[in-house]
Amino acid sequence: MQVCILSDSHMIPKSQLESFFQQLNVDYIIHCGDIYMTYQENDLPQIIHVRGNNDRYSPLEQIIEIDQLRFFITHGHHYQVDQSIHLLQDYAAIHQIDVVCFGHTHIPYLYQDEHTTYINPGSLAFPRGLYRYPTYCIFDSQSKQVTYYNYKTREVCNPFKKPEKKSLFHSLFKK
Repeated sequence: MQVCILSDSHMIPKSQLESFFQQLNVDYIIHCGDIYMTYQENDLPQIIHVRGNNDRYSPLEQIIEIDQLRFFITHGHHYQVDQSIHLLQDYAAIHQIDVVCFGHTHIPYLYQDEHTTYINPGSLAFPRGLYRYPTYCIFDSQSKQVTYYNYKTREVCNPFKKPEKKSLFHSLFKK
């Protein structure tokens, strides 16, 4: 199964998100919160979502099963993800979670320990960290591989590597 994981879309309009979802060729869509400012309960029934620190609706967190894997979905602000993932690791161990999906920091993050994969897809709207482009990711439940994508170009990207800056000379004169 292919699972799209995204978070922190904030100001992106509902119509733009719906169009994006329709273009995806995935089995599930998980949104880790901070959907958009005017979001109302049941606005996007095709996605599995949780409440971010800027949302009013949605469950605070969810545990779901996809392809015999237990997913824990949270925005992360109640687990102090700005500091570390230790509280998420504790939760995952206690509840036997295979995949933890979280947002809040706007920074892509991927960590795999012996039992659990921890995924922060970054932000569709306001990216932070070394990679200053909006990102989302797709998790393959069979291979357990995570592939990150640039939201604007829809191309595969590596948000863990700082993009090379091109000089003004290179931009103007090298083709």
